[in-house]
Amino acid sequence: MTHLGRGRSAPSTRGSQAPLLVERKSKRHGSDASPYHRADGPQRKVAMELDSKNLGRLKHVADPREVWTSESGDFTPWLAENIDVLADELGMTLTVVGTEVLVGQFRLDIQAQDDDGRVVIVENQLERTDHSHLGQCLVYAAGLEASTVIWVSRQFRDDFRRALDWLNERTDQGIQFFGVEVGVVQIGESGPRAPVFEVVSRPNDWAKGVKTNPGGGAGASTETPLNQARQDLFAEILDAVNSARPAVRVPARNTNNSWINFASGPFGAWGLAQINDGRVRVEAYLDSGDGIRNKALFDKFAAEPDMWNEKAGIDLTFEEMDGRRACRIATHSAPTNLLTLSPIDREALKAWATQAFLAMYDALDGPLRLTAKAVRNATAQSHQVNAESALAPGADMAD
Repeated sequence: MTHLGRGRSAPSTRGSQAPLLVERKSKRHGSDASPYHRADGPQRKVAMELDSKNLGRLKHVADPREVWTSESGDFTPWLAENIDVLADELGMTLTVVGTEVLVGQFRLDIQAQDDDGRVVIVENQLERTDHSHLGQCLVYAAGLEASTVIWVSRQFRDDFRRALDWLNERTDQGIQFFGVEVGVVQIGESGPRAPVFEVVSRPNDWAKGVKTNPGGGAGASTETPLNQARQDLFAEILDAVNSARPAVRVPARNTNNSWINFASGPFGAWGLAQINDGRVRVEAYLDSGDGIRNKALFDKFAAEPDMWNEKAGIDLTFEEMDGRRACRIATHSAPTNLLTLSPIDREALKAWATQAFLAMYDALDGPLRLTAKAVRNATAQSHQVNAESALAPGADMAD
């Protein structure tokens, strides 16, 4: 098993060794640590040199293959399990649909979907980019009618980076291409390691989050005043959240929608929304891509509402949403009209949403991630047992 920390937003260290703050002691690692602690594997003390400001030195591990020995057997399963690390770097919310997906005569590494259910393909390469993988990306995009192509590689050659830039310039808004370099960083000579993704090619306007019609094509809609007010509020809330919890990345603006998702994981994603009655909703949106797993995950938390209310310090609603694949855990503000809200009331609403999210995130994020992985593993084992039983001699014979 690959053991890596959760260094999602480590800065680039090309040409120098960047400092990284290292806490000497963490209360979470003491005797009062939660059973839902998200560290992968047992805790261990790491000796490292710190400067006068308690800063260590962050360095790149030369070859990601020191961590992932096999692309298909090691890196792809790891990335599928930790897709949120890549999604956060891109400012997207991704849900894994499948791995090693057959497309024509080739197998796509990871098929995912975005917030709107559009197809996202992820092609992995632990070597330098080459013509073969570029061709496969295009084959997969055509075969699955993908809206987003993400090519992950150890190192992008300039000609392939320029090829992705050219595709982004020449294609319409219905398709977008990302080139992402994957690396591994380490604190000092013997400190913990963490994955790091660096986007080297992206759509021209992606960083500004101003795509007006993610679906592409004709009929692009203009953002309504109400949805503009909603997205402005969400952006301010997320800026405040990011200041308090830097691991929560601020996503691209979800133009002309009443909601935005972010900080995705194996359980689904966190979200902000304003619903029809005017209430602002802060939620954990449970959608792993599989309705059975979503329901199993939801039931584990909905069975103990009082405990989770106490842990969060706020009243939560547990919404199974019958007839839909997803479920949610949420809290709501009082109804409000964002278009007529006074500056004082708007600041109060922003403060409420920020604190509500932080309370829910601190109480639920770790447990949701761990429990979602456990549910997924249990479901996979059950499917394997059923498949083996079906293939057993005499399984199709009457008693």
